[in-house]
Amino acid sequence: MAYTSDLRLAQPRAQAGFVGKLLAIKADLSARYAQYRAFRATVNDLAILPDSVLADMGLNRSQIRSVAYQHAYGAQK
Repeated sequence: MAYTSDLRLAQPRAQAGFVGKLLAIKADLSARYAQYRAFRATVNDLAILPDSVLADMGLNRSQIRSVAYQHAYGAQK
C-alpha cells in the first residue's frame, strides 16, 4: 500500500542569502503596492461624493487625501 502526505508549514522557513533577500524585497513591494492601491481607491471613492455628503461625514475636499492616507497607511507620524 502506498502512502503519501503533504506537510505544509504554517510559516515557510526563511530563505538564506541572495534569494531570501529578493523574496523579502518582493514581499515588501507587494505590501507597499497594496497600500498604494487602497489609498488611490479611497481618494477616488471620496472624490466622487458631492460636497453635501462629505459635509455630513465631517469632511471637506481638502481633507480627502489626508483621510485616504490615514486609511491606507495608518496614522501620520
